[in-house]
This record gives sequence, C-alpha cells and structure tokens, in this order.
Amino acid sequence: MQIVEKQGVFFVSGDITESCDLSGTKFPKGAVRFDLGDVRTINSCGVREWISWINKLEIQSIYMNCPQAVVMQFNMVREFLGSDANVESFQVPAFCETCGQQKSFLLTVNKDFHAGAALNDFDIKKCGDKNCNIESDVDYESYFYFIGELPK
Repeated sequence: MQIVEKQGVFFVSGDITESCDLSGTKFPKGAVRFDLGDVRTINSCGVREWISWINKLEIQSIYMNCPQAVVMQFNMVREFLGSDANVESFQVPAFCETCGQQKSFLLTVNKDFHAGAALNDFDIKKCGDKNCNIESDVDYESYFYFIGELPK
C-alpha cells in the first residue's frame, strides 16, 4: 500500500493488508480527505491495522472514490468507517448484458445520496448501445447499507 499527498488529498493505492506500514505519513489536524479509488483489496488484518492507525490520529476522515472492496468493509466492520468519518463518494460496479461491458459509477454525497438516509434508488447511465441492459452488479440492500449509518 502507498499513500501520496497531492493538493491536500491523500491518495491511497494498492492492497491494505497486515504488512502495511501506516505509521510514516504525517497528517494535518482536523479533516483529512482520503481518495481510496486505487485500493485493490483489503483483508481483515488490513482492516484491523487501518482502524488502529486511524484511531491514533487526531483527524476527521473524509473518504472519497471508495471502490467496492472498501464499501464492503464499511458494511461489515462498523469501526472501519468510524463514528465521525464521512463518505464523499463511492463506486458502484455495474454490468451490461447487451454489450458485455463492466462499468463503475461514482455516487456523490448530496447529489446521488444523502448521509444518514437509506438509498432507495439511483440512476445508472446507459452504455450507448441502443438495447442497453445495464444493471448494478451488487446486492442493493447490503451494498448501500452503510449510507444510513453515516453522520448527517
């Protein structure tokens, strides 16, 4: 795993596992934005390491561009998201049976969903094929569960 800061955003990439060294990065006090879009995988030991690390910092985490691997951890391990963290945006995988394309759609807070409120519906853009048959590639209730748990 690697963390690189660019213009006040901390970009996290790679695999979050038990072998990650999360102690070397310095963060400002207050709100810290993490772009998790390039996280490939995260295992249970990586979740434990992340929780331990993030709890030691005096920051309020703001997560953006969260891929499916991260969203699944938000839903399974409440502490991974934390009590005061916010999710600004996250990815929803989708698949079109007509053209065979796999896509990912980004949902953004206060545009596509509202923190603390269940997500009842969202629009998936068509793939361009006249007979597009694109659908989200996740279990609706379990994938979007964490949104209702976010602080308003």
